[in-house]
Amino acid sequence: MDTPEKKPKIPKQGTESEDKSKKRSEEIAKMIHPHDDEPDPTANDCNYNFPQMLFAFCLGFVTMFVLAVDEINDFKGCPLPEYFQNEVKG
Repeated sequence: MDTPEKKPKIPKQGTESEDKSKKRSEEIAKMIHPHDDEPDPTANDCNYNFPQMLFAFCLGFVTMFVLAVDEINDFKGCPLPEYFQNEVKG
């Protein structure tokens, strides 16, 4: 008995619309997940590269230093209880 030959696949008539819909679905997927970008070649093993981390550290340090100096200047000291202020020598 002869084995039936496989018929060559004929491309479907709607391939152009399928390509358009596939491209559109990829665009929508990019809109839904905008951060699925190519990995940054300048970044090392962390999310940010060294100059960004150094800038963020320096900015935070200077900000906290300025706020601390301002807070120290505003500090009037601890109020003493009244019986220490009105000492009676007897």
